[in-house]
Amino acid sequence: MPQPGTRESLPSWINRIGLLYGIRQPDILGALGLTARGEMRPTTAGLGLAPSSTETLAAATGVPPETIDGMLLSRFTATALPNLPSAPYRSPGALTAWSAGAWVLRRHSNFCPKCLARDGQWRLEWKLPWSFACLDHRVYLRNCCPRCKRVQSGLSWGWDSRVCRLRWQTPGALLLNPTPHPEGGGTTCHGRLDQDVTVPVADARALAGQKRLLRWLYGTPEESAREREFASLTALAAQCLTPSMLFRAQEVLRPALYFDDTDTGWPRGDPELSPVWADPLRMAGAAHVAQRLSAHEFRPERSVQWLRDKQPRFGDPFAHLMDYRNQLYGTSLVFGPFHHDTAHLREALRTDLVSLPYQGPAYVNSLSSHRVHPEARSRDRPYSPGQRR
Repeated sequence: MPQPGTRESLPSWINRIGLLYGIRQPDILGALGLTARGEMRPTTAGLGLAPSSTETLAAATGVPPETIDGMLLSRFTATALPNLPSAPYRSPGALTAWSAGAWVLRRHSNFCPKCLARDGQWRLEWKLPWSFACLDHRVYLRNCCPRCKRVQSGLSWGWDSRVCRLRWQTPGALLLNPTPHPEGGGTTCHGRLDQDVTVPVADARALAGQKRLLRWLYGTPEESAREREFASLTALAAQCLTPSMLFRAQEVLRPALYFDDTDTGWPRGDPELSPVWADPLRMAGAAHVAQRLSAHEFRPERSVQWLRDKQPRFGDPFAHLMDYRNQLYGTSLVFGPFHHDTAHLREALRTDLVSLPYQGPAYVNSLSSHRVHPEARSRDRPYSPGQRR
């Protein structure tokens, strides 16, 4: 029985177990006792397990329950994933309200090709936008197969997770009608994720920011509390990132701000894959900005004012190339990075750098002090700094 790797995700470990014993879905889940309804769907696998499922899996594998709990995204409920409902998720709508604003890749995953080539393990933090670089290999994470250019999930259930198993489709074609790959190999991609080209992290601020964000995620409660303001500032920067903010950044981070509508590699219309926060290079740029402001020891008022001053002006030649569809509405994600009542968020709301659109009663975060009253009638009614329920 293979032992869990350091910071390996539960689905990745199950993949390796199935690969070792030649067991595939659905037999692999049944053999491990993971039969609770809703826990291992493509949208919930790795989020959380009911205590009974954890005990069953521990008995089947000999791995302590606390180790299994550490392989689940539910370990981040105190930091990146507040208000995550408890498993099992018995109905498809159990996570609807929470997932509307959670910064988590439930169906997908970023990855480091060098890590996959080394041990075939998918790290837990790769499912979170806060992880954009591999500190072991000093490279930026990837999110797409180098062959078919489609985002990956990391789920294989007994197949080699380093090989893309998505069905090949021509640009604009329906997934129900796969076509043979032009280079041969049938209708399945079979691209090697572990052979993808990597980009070295040469930006010192982005690298320092990644270290701080991982301390926020994995550190002790004291470390997490110290880095909470930095995570909040990174989230704000991700919403408002502009070329002028990245003037001193590594050049590879700048193109992440621009989106070409003719590009077929990035899925459109999928809220889970919003380039505002799901692109590793864009998040690296946001961390660069947050680290730059932190290095100057700016107070939240000064940092937020700096972000405001860097917003595009009328006539900016780059403004038409940038995607602002989600800009300035990031704090509607009240289940995500803006759950915490941080000084940076309070100042950003006070100065209207960001705003909270109307939230229906089903989407109100009961733990957040920043939200619109559920009885508000207008969906366009913004949050006002004094409005608390």
